[in-house]
Amino acid sequence: MMAMGKNKTGIMAAISAASEAPKSNPSDRAHRALPKGTIGSVRAGLGGIQEIDTSLVLAWGPKDRLGIELTAVNNAEPHESIQVLAESIAEAGQQVPVLLRPSKEQDGHFEVIYGQRRILACRHLGVPVKALIRTLDDSDALMAKGLENAGRAELSYYERVRFAQAILEQEYSRADVCQALAISKNTLSQLERINRMVPIAVGEAIGAAPGAGRPKWTALATAFENDRLNEEHILRVLSNHANADSDERLEIVLREVGKRGKQERNTETRTPVPGVSIKSGKTGLAVSIKRAGENKKFANWLDQNLDQLIRDSFERFQSENPEG
Repeated sequence: MMAMGKNKTGIMAAISAASEAPKSNPSDRAHRALPKGTIGSVRAGLGGIQEIDTSLVLAWGPKDRLGIELTAVNNAEPHESIQVLAESIAEAGQQVPVLLRPSKEQDGHFEVIYGQRRILACRHLGVPVKALIRTLDDSDALMAKGLENAGRAELSYYERVRFAQAILEQEYSRADVCQALAISKNTLSQLERINRMVPIAVGEAIGAAPGAGRPKWTALATAFENDRLNEEHILRVLSNHANADSDERLEIVLREVGKRGKQERNTETRTPVPGVSIKSGKTGLAVSIKRAGENKKFANWLDQNLDQLIRDSFERFQSENPEG
């Protein structure tokens, strides 16, 4: 893989060109793996802003947005943000072109580097999308995608968490991620921790939460890390708030952390024998036994005999309390 920093100046120029119609440059060639003379090669060599049928645009690269997916055909009702953008384009036109590159798999088709929301909005309206078509390899395309997102400040904090993870899962290096998102190694470590601690199902159920920054997501990650939240319970809670927006759903989950903390303060914990803890609170009684080391045999024995021990204890309770 090429070092992404080598072409940063060229990538920035391609991004800034989105607000201008650049002059045709005969030296502009299509994707390096694309044979000369194909439709994609011709379109890439034309330069300038072009109108492209949205059905010819294919998804590419790490996913950077929650709830928005570019597929061959998007027949479902579009995401709310896409509808808003479509209304804006219908009224004032598409102000900023998207960036595409020729597809080497399907001649005459193009892969979206950035501008997925604009493409979906134009598809919803049934109009072509205005686009710049450039020759970019995977490394340069990733850099352009990251820089455009950073420059337009469109990604929420949690979307940056997921975008960073998506880049890593496509076997780019951590250095590549830092360059693409214009972040430090320390910031990347913070994003990775949140992705690791917050269950994916919970993150997707919450959504992008555009109004929430690092502190709230860090608090949520810490709560899961310390077993103060249970994924199944949180998903049930969120299922009762389907009409809330994503920022409200995040606040609902964080309130559950507060409730759990209050319960823990009202809970007494005692250890009758090593490896066994009993938690006693207003609403319940829980016995926890570590199944490790010297305690493993006892835990296994108790597992096999616990039902009978409870039945015996219940009979004793009834004999000592005849009136219940």
